Amino acid sequence: MKIAGVFRLCLAAILVVPTVVNAGQCDRSKRVYVFDQSDPGDPGDDTKIFYQVRAGEHPFYAELIRFEAWRKSKRVWYIDGVVTCSDVVPMCDLDLPSSEKNSDKSVSYECFKEINDPAAPNASTVPFLIPVTEIFSGDQTPYIAFGNLTAFSMACSKHMGVRIDRQELLTEDERKNGFMLPPFVRLDSCQE
Repeated sequence: MKIAGVFRLCLAAILVVPTVVNAGQCDRSKRVYVFDQSDPGDPGDDTKIFYQVRAGEHPFYAELIRFEAWRKSKRVWYIDGVVTCSDVVPMCDLDLPSSEKNSDKSVSYECFKEINDPAAPNASTVPFLIPVTEIFSGDQTPYIAFGNLTAFSMACSKHMGVRIDRQELLTEDERKNGFMLPPFVRLDSCQE
């Protein structure tokens, strides 16, 4: 009888002890990453860009992802994309959709076809790869880095398939120059 009582007491203690969720315990589709863009000099600015794997069926070796910009607790704009990883070489690349209607081409194709030599209109456009790197710390994945994404988004913003939810919350810079995507995001939470 004493052994059963000790077992129950140990089991109750284990169930009551709080656990800390790290990236290893959190399903990839439930991880929420964030890039804080708020202005420290402006206490009313709470601008953040969130990054998350979208739920649903994913194509082979690809993850459907989304960047969302939030201000004043409201989603202002978002863009969906795809992270494709190689099964041979440990590399992953981000691809973003073009704003061109009825185009199945990526932002890099549409953006760089303008830059190509007009004397050679039939020359193929070299794809611009945006490497995606998960930066580990122990058994956690606290950061994801996107190579050249900020510079790319500044140069090719007018070609990005950004969807705007709240026009009135866009900044002057977003209206004039376009949308800037983050160079990295850090793990923020795990959705329930």
